[in-house]
Amino acid sequence: MLPLNAIDMDTLVMALENHYLDYDTFFWLDPSTGEIALWGEEAADEAEAEGWDVDERGGIRIEAVDSSEGFRDMEDFIAGVTEPMCRNRLQQAINHSSPFRHFKDALYSFPKHQTAWYEFHDGLMKQRAIRWLAEWGVVDQAEADAAIRALQALRDTP
Repeated sequence: MLPLNAIDMDTLVMALENHYLDYDTFFWLDPSTGEIALWGEEAADEAEAEGWDVDERGGIRIEAVDSSEGFRDMEDFIAGVTEPMCRNRLQQAINHSSPFRHFKDALYSFPKHQTAWYEFHDGLMKQRAIRWLAEWGVVDQAEADAAIRALQALRDTP
């Protein structure tokens, strides 16, 4: 197992949010080093030339978080917005097609809430990333639990 600080959390979060890759192109984590890399045609060719592959190295494919979780995050954020005009605009935004784009467009009119959203979202995604690492046995569950509690405490602090 690796210590949690051996993982580039920002890169892992980005990989967990990346819904734009095809099946043959994906991010993967090397559990022996914590390195996160993009696997695609060029990487496959390089690995073949060097005589290794992701599976031989025990690589873990990083699948994107389901978009329904992201939608619930927006709903949870909206529920905590106390300014009625902002809350109503955000609620209307997620009831349209392309809710993620409309949500971000609506936030643009409310800079204070836009900042709050990005902090809220970042904290949730880091928690998901830490849970993912623990589920795959890359980091110790006790260390993961402590880090998640710390992130939740930051979120609960006004």
